Amino acid sequence: MSPLEQAVPATIKAQPASASAIRISIIIPVLNEEEMIGRCLESLTRLAFAHDQFEVLVVDNGSQDKTLAIAGSFKDRLNVKVLQQAGVRISALRNLGAREALVDFVAFLDADCLAPVDWLDRILALASVDSAGVLGAHYLLPEDSSWVGRTWHRYQEAPKSGEVSHVPAGDLIMRREDFRKLGGFDATIQTNEDYELCERARKAGMQVRAFPQIGVIHLGTAQSLRIFFRKQAWHGTHVIKVFLRDVFRSHNRKAVLFAAYTLLSLLAVTAGVVWAVAWHGPQWLPVAAIASLCLPPILLSARNVLGSRRYSDFFPLFALYLMYGIARAKALLSIRNFV
Repeated sequence: MSPLEQAVPATIKAQPASASAIRISIIIPVLNEEEMIGRCLESLTRLAFAHDQFEVLVVDNGSQDKTLAIAGSFKDRLNVKVLQQAGVRISALRNLGAREALVDFVAFLDADCLAPVDWLDRILALASVDSAGVLGAHYLLPEDSSWVGRTWHRYQEAPKSGEVSHVPAGDLIMRREDFRKLGGFDATIQTNEDYELCERARKAGMQVRAFPQIGVIHLGTAQSLRIFFRKQAWHGTHVIKVFLRDVFRSHNRKAVLFAAYTLLSLLAVTAGVVWAVAWHGPQWLPVAAIASLCLPPILLSARNVLGSRRYSDFFPLFALYLMYGIARAKALLSIRNFV
């Protein structure tokens, strides 16, 4: 065995489903998601799609809060099934959901995402054309997003459509048969599993395409520099491990090189400060190291704002690129991220 949204009233009753009626399975991995899972499932009750034609598989990783109780409370409005597999990585949860799925199409959704009312209609319209490979979308922003969320989304996610390097696992759709042929998500890695799956899909001759019209709202979008840093450090956990599997053809190489350059610059800044203070070395050395640290964020920010003509975005974007580089450099410091 391979490892493996006009709104419908929220009070609608779910009709009993049979395997022959269901057209798509929505798979949601969870772990202590009591603050988010109710909002996610509520959005699914409002889908303008026959409720007897989709199932929702909530796959739990050993939650100790009210996640399972909240999910269970939706069984009179959705065809919800709760699966459990504790102590594994998120990839294994998604794989379990795909193994239990009843039909041809699997749609992976994260617990902190809200699906628009026409989500499934648009997915199936696109999937009927793109019969093989991966389709999905980069996330949509919550309405009350801060400058951090808005700026990063504007330059890193919103423009992406058509053939892309990857789509996030929180809005990724495949034929179940294609998913199984690929062996599912790699359960040995904690992060970057969506990118890694898309890499294998391409090597198998499948397309990886993004369609903004099937985007979902990501409530987990970082809204402060502190959260942005923390999320980027976490997302970088296994980027290097995936990169080392195919160094010359990996689409991750720019991110890894940026992280490595930032790490070397930070080490140079530290060494320059120590030398200047402890051994009365040249004062220009730490200044030069700081300049080298800031150079890539400056160049990337300038290129983006010149292209968009949104010049006021330069300093916010610079701050985000700098935080991104430092966060990903931090991820390189753990030997566990390499193996």
